[in-house]
Amino acid sequence: MTIVTSGSRYIDIDAYAGCIAYANLLNLKGKKAKAVSSANFNESITPSLRHLAPKFEEYEENKEDKFIIIDVSDPSYFDTIVKYDEIIEIIDHHTGFEMLWKNQLGEKAKIEFIGAVATLIVEVYEQENLLEAMSQEIAYLLMAAILDNTLNFQAKITTKRDNIAYQKLENRIQMKENYAEKYFSECQVVIEKNLKKAIENDTKIERVSDILPPVFGQLTIWDKQKILENKFLIEETLNQIGTDWMMNLICLKDGKSYILAKDAQIQKNLENLLNGTFEGDTMELGELWLRKEIIKKARENETK
Repeated sequence: MTIVTSGSRYIDIDAYAGCIAYANLLNLKGKKAKAVSSANFNESITPSLRHLAPKFEEYEENKEDKFIIIDVSDPSYFDTIVKYDEIIEIIDHHTGFEMLWKNQLGEKAKIEFIGAVATLIVEVYEQENLLEAMSQEIAYLLMAAILDNTLNFQAKITTKRDNIAYQKLENRIQMKENYAEKYFSECQVVIEKNLKKAIENDTKIERVSDILPPVFGQLTIWDKQKILENKFLIEETLNQIGTDWMMNLICLKDGKSYILAKDAQIQKNLENLLNGTFEGDTMELGELWLRKEIIKKARENETK
């Protein structure tokens, strides 16, 4: 059996949609596969998406299992069910481990820095002439993943390929409604309902750079007002995870990112990196930044 899975700390909509869609593609090709995860789902996987028919399946360990990893390529963050020596394919859009997997898997390591891993999955469907065989439920999942990971196509990481993939999915289901507004509004409701859980479910704990703190939270929201009214809860939650932290609040209504940090040295590092200025514990940026874009810029600055 081929097991399609992702990371260990949490699953976002890009990983969720990518795993389900890719397992489905393999099954359409006559290869036995299922999407599996032992991680928590974060708030980008909204209730309406969780209720769609395609879902993750229960994992029953078998020594013959082979693993395909979606939306992560750092081995230290693979789902705990993964057997490293049985990995046969990696599909990811985060940088840092391209050469490792190219050396091990060759062309089966598809790691490209674009908006969404869902875009790569759509492209594989098209290459295999299976786009018309994709269910509408899977199309909805992949559309949400592209919207979320490109910030409704406003993120700098967004590519023409992301736009093309989304258009193909819209055409597949003959979309009439404003799906972006519907999706992000539902995300906001879920986040506000349990802000502490939302923060815990979308915080990375990793020393990716000496410039950035190891605890890096991120929330994509439609309107920042109610979230910023709860700064104390944000600080308290992140302090429980680790004392060196930052939070990236991505506000789609404003088209801006708001960076929160308390530590003076962390603030100084972030001001130099992102060309902004902290007012108290908040730095307002003039554009949207994704966490992966901030990480990429920090890594590039360290190699200069």
